Amino acid sequence: MLPEIENLGRAAYPPTLATMRTLHAAVARGDHAGKVLLVEHEPVFTAGRATPEHERYDGIVPIERGGKITYHGPGQLTVYPIVRLPRRDVRDWLRRLEDFGVAIAAHFGLAAERSVDGTGVFVAGRKFASIGVHVKQWVNLHGIGVNVAMDLAPWHRVRPCGLSPDVMTDLSRAAGRPLTMDEAAAAATAAVSVLTAVGDPL
Repeated sequence: MLPEIENLGRAAYPPTLATMRTLHAAVARGDHAGKVLLVEHEPVFTAGRATPEHERYDGIVPIERGGKITYHGPGQLTVYPIVRLPRRDVRDWLRRLEDFGVAIAAHFGLAAERSVDGTGVFVAGRKFASIGVHVKQWVNLHGIGVNVAMDLAPWHRVRPCGLSPDVMTDLSRAAGRPLTMDEAAAAATAAVSVLTAVGDPL
């Protein structure tokens, strides 16, 4: 059975984070079956647990996910699957998230590839989706940010996930045409089964 999908539309990061944490606690207690949240954030930088102290400057939101600094903003569809993992295997879960990104790209006729370390998805050698999660009691928190039609300038303020900002792109640039957030949300909704299938990921 597929989880409920809720599109939060355009939203600031702090209240969305509070919603995620509350939902995660409910799923961990067994009070909720889980939900996949879709959101387009107001501009924000977040720092995962692997971010060095000297990179944690004022204005960056420290959070419990893995990885380093990333950016969320207009033109990016961030997907938060607050669900119990189908298998008790974090590596499997990261691969599922990557395959989810690959499936979204395929929806637009693009051949995407997984990263080598479970942290993102690439098309033509450039990164359009970043992954960062925190798994507690085998319930996922945080998720995957899919660049749809972004101003890429904010990426150049940081080293996204420890990489050169020049590696970043979005699906519109890769497809050679402007894509809308509604199109991306529809593609993500169609691909959710990749995350929840009981068997192995694609």
